[in-house]
Amino acid sequence: MSGKHVIGIDVGKSWLDVAVEGCERVRRHGNDAASIAALIEQFDPAEDIVVFERTGGWERNLEAALADKMIPWAVVHSQRVKAFRQVRGIKAKTDRIDARLLRDYGRDRLGELRLGRREDVTLDCLMARQRQLKAMRHAEACRLATAPLDAVRSSIEDVIVHLDKALAAIAVELARHEDEHPDLAFKEEVLCHQIGVAEQTARGLLALLPELGGLGCKEITSLGGLAPRVHESGSIRKRRGLAPGRTSIKVVLFNPARTAMRFDPQIKEFCSRLRARGKPGKVIMVAVMRKMLVRLNAQLRDAIAKAPAAAAAR
Repeated sequence: MSGKHVIGIDVGKSWLDVAVEGCERVRRHGNDAASIAALIEQFDPAEDIVVFERTGGWERNLEAALADKMIPWAVVHSQRVKAFRQVRGIKAKTDRIDARLLRDYGRDRLGELRLGRREDVTLDCLMARQRQLKAMRHAEACRLATAPLDAVRSSIEDVIVHLDKALAAIAVELARHEDEHPDLAFKEEVLCHQIGVAEQTARGLLALLPELGGLGCKEITSLGGLAPRVHESGSIRKRRGLAPGRTSIKVVLFNPARTAMRFDPQIKEFCSRLRARGKPGKVIMVAVMRKMLVRLNAQLRDAIAKAPAAAAAR
């Protein structure tokens, strides 16, 4: 990747500020389908790599367009870019400065960038839509239980029928996506060996944490927002908390962790040791989720390492 031209893009709700390596001027483009398509036509899939941050979903259209045109891209962590800004002594903050900063950060960390993949984007979008539809159906079911009028109940039932059809369509798309990507189905099968983890949890983890199986235990728990944050200085010993990360991982792992605490012998023994030490229930739950994530990461890493040997043997 040393010969790549790095392009930094600061993504906003309405604008994309683009800083191209070798050009000091930052150009502004609209954050809409037509403007993104025109911008991407200027990129070369063989030579360019695009670097940007997560901005609450406004980067999704850009990410999907880059994937369609097979242009390499990398989503970088905002905290690392912030640290890079501080190291360089940049105090001002504008969209143009941010675009140049992303370009320079990408060049400085070019060998460490994790490139995005089309299959990860597709899985993430499908799983996100499935979660939204399930949340809407649950809300409508709660309203149906207390609806006082027949007309209101009929309206809610119609919406529930429509949501069920939409959920069925998403399930079909997920199944088709797995058929097109056997490696995804393989990873799901490996994750489902863990007590408490079923298909839905495995898909959710792979959608939210595509790095699973490719990082060390400390890195994966940090990304998942389950790494303990220690603050000690001199005689000061502050209470430990959790380092910020992808908070949705805790939502995905909550119920699987509860199941593992009941039926997994190793997890049950682990919980017993923590209770004996006087740890509160919430601390035990977080510790179990962290232990499960580390175990799943190790299982997937080992399975991926053995897969080529098993295929060769067959």
